[in-house]
Amino acid sequence: MQLRRVGDKCTVQRTNEPGICRLVSECAPVIDDIRNRRGNPTKCGFIDRVQIVCCPQADTTTSVASTTPQPATTRNNHQRVAEKCAEYGQAVFSKEYVNTLTAAEPKLQTLDKCGHTAVELIVDGELAKAREFPHMALIGFGETPDIRYLCGGSLVSDRFVLTAGHCLTSSNFGPATIIRLGELSLSSSTDEAFPEDYDVAERIPHPEYKQTSHYNDIALIKLNRKVIFSPYIRPICLPVEEIFTQQRAIATGWGAIGFGLEQSSALLKVTLDRFRFDECAELFEPTRKLRTGLNATTQMCAGSRNSTKDTCQGDSGGPLQVYNDANVYCTYTVIGITSFGQNCGLAGVPAVYTTVYPYLSWIENLIF
Repeated sequence: MQLRRVGDKCTVQRTNEPGICRLVSECAPVIDDIRNRRGNPTKCGFIDRVQIVCCPQADTTTSVASTTPQPATTRNNHQRVAEKCAEYGQAVFSKEYVNTLTAAEPKLQTLDKCGHTAVELIVDGELAKAREFPHMALIGFGETPDIRYLCGGSLVSDRFVLTAGHCLTSSNFGPATIIRLGELSLSSSTDEAFPEDYDVAERIPHPEYKQTSHYNDIALIKLNRKVIFSPYIRPICLPVEEIFTQQRAIATGWGAIGFGLEQSSALLKVTLDRFRFDECAELFEPTRKLRTGLNATTQMCAGSRNSTKDTCQGDSGGPLQVYNDANVYCTYTVIGITSFGQNCGLAGVPAVYTTVYPYLSWIENLIF
């Protein structure tokens, strides 16, 4: 196969129409064909393991020059975040040799490995399924073999995990040392999971975070090596808009299954109601760590109005997420980070999450 570069002319084999080589994340028709299994795309080559495909010329609405990164002042706001989200979504597809009735030899096929199911299916939570939350990270403290996993996080690029500021250091076990990705159950070696451990290369709290405060409770952890994406380990999307219309969101983690109880060995998921800021602010009066009460811009609340569904100890740093059912296939967007709460599992009493969107520029500048 003749390798071509981004911007080169090509021919779409399935339809014999002219096209231009583009990153797969920038070609909507090819993404749609993959989702609906209408055959494999015409390949042009790769850039750092990201596939370049022959995109129908009718969809080529940008010039070749536009594929080159431009200064932030000349690009659409947070365009890079949207591009990366589409790219990460493609990691759900796996190329495998499959036996068929019509071929004597196994045939290389692209398989859809999406693990998401209906989201209406952590306290009062349910077991997560394989590949359902491939962005989930466990944050470990101590040294091997005595690692204590005390927080969660979300993979947001090939080198960074997003978490809470208070998850960078433990008063009992010191700084975070290990990140585990691709895990499902800590007590099982036979589940459909392929966990990998990464050393912590750098702990980066938000510059305005203080351990004595609940404000700006957000941080990034840099891994010691790049992550190879797969259906089992791939990043979550970052928000490119401030307002999400969904009234419910999903929290995930390995936290305690009830107040004062042990942490779960298996990844749990729970669907929570989002609370209006005014009704939540009434439940969290000013304290030593919350001197002016909740911040309407950087904090949000979610919980259950009439059941015990909640996040709990050990879920800190994990994502509050919504499903990208209309945008990028088989992905979530992180809208909040589990920060703090009152007693777990009290109906009508939500937990507080750090709102991710106000910190997006800070995140972008570090991870990209």
